This record gives sequence, C-alpha cells and structure tokens, in this order.
Amino acid sequence: MIRTNIRLGGIFMKKLYKNYIYTILLAGSVFIFSILFSCTLDKNQNNNFLSIEVNEGDTLWEIAEKYEEADLTKKEFIGWIEEHNEVSADSIKPGQVIVIPVKSEKLVQNLASQQ
Repeated sequence: MIRTNIRLGGIFMKKLYKNYIYTILLAGSVFIFSILFSCTLDKNQNNNFLSIEVNEGDTLWEIAEKYEEADLTKKEFIGWIEEHNEVSADSIKPGQVIVIPVKSEKLVQNLASQQ
C-alpha cells in the first residue's frame, strides 16, 4: 500500500512538473530580472547626486550647512547621507567619498551664478 502511494506520488509530481514548468520558469525569470533591475536603479539614482570627499575635521552637520537644500532640513539631509552611504554621523573619515542629496546640475548653476 505504501509503495503504491509513493509510486502515484512520483507520477503526480512528473505530471505537475510537465504541466507547470513554463509557469515556474517564467516566475523565476521575473523574480531574477526584478532584483537585477532594482539594483541597477539604485546605482543610477546616486549618479545624479554630488559626490564629495570628506576633509579633516568635517562633520555631517557642517556638510549639511554648506550644501543646504531648501526641501530638506539639516536632520533629513544628514539622515539621507547616512542611509545612502551606509555611514553614521560619527564614523566619517577624512578622504572618504560620500554622496550627498544635491543634484550635480544644481551645484553647477549655483557656482555659475555666484561668479
């Protein structure tokens, strides 16, 4: 009796595999491509923002004051830096390159208008 159930279970699995292989492959492909797309999207988002090198004595608070954005408070600015660079306010080191929430084009426009 047990052998019959095992044999029927094996036949059932083969039929199930035959009937749904394309669905399983499609679902797996969609899953893999969605992960790849989200990783690529995150990298491209940081390309639009300004990267700066931390100097001796710099703090995230001073950087937030220097590159102040109207739509972010200083706390939000610092929180954004910590989240997107995976650092904390007390762990930045001189020579470290961090991405800040300032669009590269905005900085160029601001510098040009100051001259």
